Amino acid sequence: MWAKPLRYALPLAQMALGVVLIQGWYSWLRAGMAAQAPSPDHMLLLSINAPVSLARALWHNHVPDSWDNVAFILAIGIFWYWVALNILSLQERKALVLFRWAPLRIAADVLFIAMGACMGWWLCISTVTTLPTSPLLQLRWPCLIPVWASVFIWSLASVFLPTHDLIRSFRTRPARASDTLA
Repeated sequence: MWAKPLRYALPLAQMALGVVLIQGWYSWLRAGMAAQAPSPDHMLLLSINAPVSLARALWHNHVPDSWDNVAFILAIGIFWYWVALNILSLQERKALVLFRWAPLRIAADVLFIAMGACMGWWLCISTVTTLPTSPLLQLRWPCLIPVWASVFIWSLASVFLPTHDLIRSFRTRPARASDTLA
């Protein structure tokens, strides 16, 4: 019933939020506040879209700023469309929307698990080892809590959901023609 609206509304809402947070980040930069502390808008944008932010690191230094933002917003839309499809798939089939071929599915699950573990490790290390100088901890508490919580949730989701999918893919064996009785 609400599958079609979720599939399109979630990416559009996240893209709109991304545009608003980028505008807030630019107003922060124009006000000259960047020297004092990182922009809460920018940190929130990167943390809400943590998996896309990791991918953005690949092209960020190689394209102009305006194209970087356009590519980032489009990547956010594509990513959240995939998240919406996964939400629907988890409700219907109890599986993630990945590849059908088992080696690719296992590789994707392992990649997501590694990415989530790295995000969690980075969050722990950046919080503990660089306490006074961490850009994350230079934010005020009302901004720090949603930023930290969203990276924490992404790291947990990136570990537990693919792990569940990986275990499920090992437990379910596809039927072969030789398994059926003639």
